[in-house]
Amino acid sequence: MASASISLTSALRETHGRARSYALLAIGIVAAALPLVGLLSLLLRSEFDPHIENYQLHFVVFGLVGAVAVALGYAAGEAANRRGDARVLLLSLAFMATGGFLWLHAIGTPTILFSQEHAGFQVAIPVGLLVSAIFAAGSAFVDVRPGLGVRLIRRRGLLRISVLVVMVVWFVWTVENLPPLQGPNTEAATNHLVTALAIAGTIVYAISAVRYWSIFRNRRNLLPITVIACFLLLSEAMIGVAVTGERKWHASWWEWHGLIVAAYLIVGLAARREWRDERFRRLYLPTTRVRHQQVSVLFADLVDFTAFAERSSPAEVAAVLDAYWGTAAPLITREFGGEVEKFIGDALMAMFNNRGDQPDHAVRAAGAALELQRRLSAVSEQHPSWPRVRMGVNSGDVVVREIGSHGHVAYPTVGDTVNTGARLENAAPSGGVLIGDETYRRLPDGTVAEWQGGLRVKGKDEPIDAYLLLALP
Repeated sequence: MASASISLTSALRETHGRARSYALLAIGIVAAALPLVGLLSLLLRSEFDPHIENYQLHFVVFGLVGAVAVALGYAAGEAANRRGDARVLLLSLAFMATGGFLWLHAIGTPTILFSQEHAGFQVAIPVGLLVSAIFAAGSAFVDVRPGLGVRLIRRRGLLRISVLVVMVVWFVWTVENLPPLQGPNTEAATNHLVTALAIAGTIVYAISAVRYWSIFRNRRNLLPITVIACFLLLSEAMIGVAVTGERKWHASWWEWHGLIVAAYLIVGLAARREWRDERFRRLYLPTTRVRHQQVSVLFADLVDFTAFAERSSPAEVAAVLDAYWGTAAPLITREFGGEVEKFIGDALMAMFNNRGDQPDHAVRAAGAALELQRRLSAVSEQHPSWPRVRMGVNSGDVVVREIGSHGHVAYPTVGDTVNTGARLENAAPSGGVLIGDETYRRLPDGTVAEWQGGLRVKGKDEPIDAYLLLALP
């Protein structure tokens, strides 16, 4: 009886879940169809489609919407950088592409910066939407090919530059009136161009929205739904581009512009509801939430810091920490590309290759440790009474896993590699850098290091090989 009851309950839950999904799908279809119904009404009844020509309003509205899209793109790009997530990276590029071309369209408004209309500025929005659609489709399908995300993250700088280059090229092309944006057949040429862009963009956005529906079904929350809505609205905006070419400044022309405004506002509002430090985590790839990674970890702490703090004033203790870690943090992050994961009192923990884009992570970690040792030794010489720093570096496999929810989310790095790195730091001599065997084997020929034999460390049944690092080639 108990098993039958459990089976019945499970079946009811499954049925309820399917019904809820179908209801959401039906609501989505109706909501998506309403803008097209409104557009059709405007096109069929000319009295509903009045001429509304307001240059200042046009400039302000699309300048602001462009700023919203770029801000969304920047925020998503920061999240992608921090977590190494390719889906959010591509989505950020889609937002930035649209925002950038919205700005081009806005500054091309007659009487604002230019006394005459330029065809390239008039069609800047559909061009930007098509560029955006390419990135949107990439974000929808990036998980299809394993390893693609890592390669994209490694080239994220190049991808961002490519968006800026396309914008600059289009601006120059427009201002210089290069073909097909000049001459007696400009209007016909741009109409054909806009129609082609609209058809392609409509299809790509629609396919991307369908793909995001499967993402939503696996992880039901608001943000993926708003991305789906965004893509559908942009797809419908492209339909409006194609069918209102002769109705410039009419209500129907304003409507497809309004669809773009709505698309980015709903995504922005949904992202704002998320936890401020991880606004886009609902869109992260599964491999971002839980992944195995080869990393190098660097631990550093101050020798006999407890005794120093006992005999010193709080102000002096704070000055020591500020001098040491104020030197360490920018050195590790800016000069060697690592990430300071946390400060724990007088200790520091940093990671290299946390996003999988640093194959030379062991060299980076070892180089950072040696350079940090050199600089902090100079600080210690100026203040002989201050404690000295010791460091441990270790390389190997770890697991990076999402922990927490709204209110606090963390992605700690766990595994024996991390624990061993901490033990190496505890065993390191004052002012020295002790590295593990795996780190040593990854360093180039010419590395100067002294083997310390098999070290017995806390928590390890077997001794570990360690090397006192002296110099890198």
